[in-house]
Amino acid sequence: MNQVSTPVRERTPRTDRIEARANGLLSDCRRAFHAFGELDELAENLRILSLNAELAAGRAGDKGRAVRALTQYTRELVNRLAQIQGEMNSLRGRTFALSSTILRGLSQMSLFERACGLIDDHDHDARAKSAADHAFHDIMRMLVDTLSDMANCVGELARRAHGVEEVVSQSDSIATNIAIEAAAAGVHEKEFRTVSDTMRHYVDDLRKMIDEASDAVRRASEKGESLRRLGMDSLGELGFNG
Repeated sequence: MNQVSTPVRERTPRTDRIEARANGLLSDCRRAFHAFGELDELAENLRILSLNAELAAGRAGDKGRAVRALTQYTRELVNRLAQIQGEMNSLRGRTFALSSTILRGLSQMSLFERACGLIDDHDHDARAKSAADHAFHDIMRMLVDTLSDMANCVGELARRAHGVEEVVSQSDSIATNIAIEAAAAGVHEKEFRTVSDTMRHYVDDLRKMIDEASDAVRRASEKGESLRRLGMDSLGELGFNG
């Protein structure tokens, strides 16, 4: 009986660690989502720029053929950004829903810790202690599963951030190529160079967005994996790995 009740007395510090790390994880996720808050606006700016650039390329005739192809590719990147933005919105909703479930589970764990402590401190039979311990296990298992889902969400967020990085790199290459085409565009050089410079400005904004988000995503990834391990370790310490 003492072997069953000993880990019960140690559960409050464990719950505190999970809660602290879960709050830290949610804070990092909020930072990352906030960093990408203007992604849809930047995507729209790129889309409008590509349309204007295509009109300019049309006016340039043969000298604008390459620029026209580059602007069409830019719209593909804009569509990719729109897709990523939609996926991030979905991830944001899932992340906040999971965080609510985690906080609810932690609250239930705290109540059970107190109940288990009362059972342990009084002369209750082994059946009552076993029932309380198994009820605690059910909550812990739900919490571990939710923490694992949260870690998976963070992993998906990291992949979306990488997707934005790829768009930034490709958009930068397009801006460079348009600048090259501008040098040989004659009277249309100024117009094409303006397109290139404007695109570089948007690329710089996207790069700042990535720089701001990358640290938050990295920290969230570390906390997510740490929480996953902490939850599994907690089940193991309680003797409920099976």
